[in-house]
Amino acid sequence: MKIINQAWRDYMGILLVMTVMTSCATIPHLNVEYRVPPKSEELKGKKVSLVFEDRRAIKDILGKGAEKDFENFSGNISYSLARGEDKGFKIGLFTIPSLFMEVFKLRLENLGVEVVQEREKGENEIVIVLKDFILDLIDRKWVVTMGYEARLVRDEKIFAKQMISGQAERLKLVGRGQTDVVMGEIFTDMVNRLNVNRLFQQANE
Repeated sequence: MKIINQAWRDYMGILLVMTVMTSCATIPHLNVEYRVPPKSEELKGKKVSLVFEDRRAIKDILGKGAEKDFENFSGNISYSLARGEDKGFKIGLFTIPSLFMEVFKLRLENLGVEVVQEREKGENEIVIVLKDFILDLIDRKWVVTMGYEARLVRDEKIFAKQMISGQAERLKLVGRGQTDVVMGEIFTDMVNRLNVNRLFQQANE
């Protein structure tokens, strides 16, 4: 009898572990790989603080067509970083605000800009205002739309700004693999398209 009870407990333990593993496996993440440009010192000596504002009309990152393929989506994004032609490596899971802060901080520092936590009076601030960021499935194609405005602000006055927007698409094949490709392509393009040097020039910096 003891042998039967022990076997039953072992069976239930294995079943519980398998259930937990299956449950975790069904939570999908959006994957974004950002490929940073070659390092530069063209803006060395510049100092800014960085601010992110989410001004999207639609806060959900998944459109109606994509929701079925991402059932139980947590809302977090798995972020990977790539340099040059090297293969990207995973950094971790991020919310949208933390992802944009992380990537644009890297983008600025890669140009030689010092990014500080607190802005003092009279110092520059770069504000990233997100307008669109959504993945949808339309006519068997994964479609990503992204748009943001970058502002150079000093003492609450806007001295320069740029609007960056674009759209990318990939044909849906088996699974969600092509979403990783299209998300990485447009995210990298949109972030790297920002002309930070031009922002400072417009502000007479």
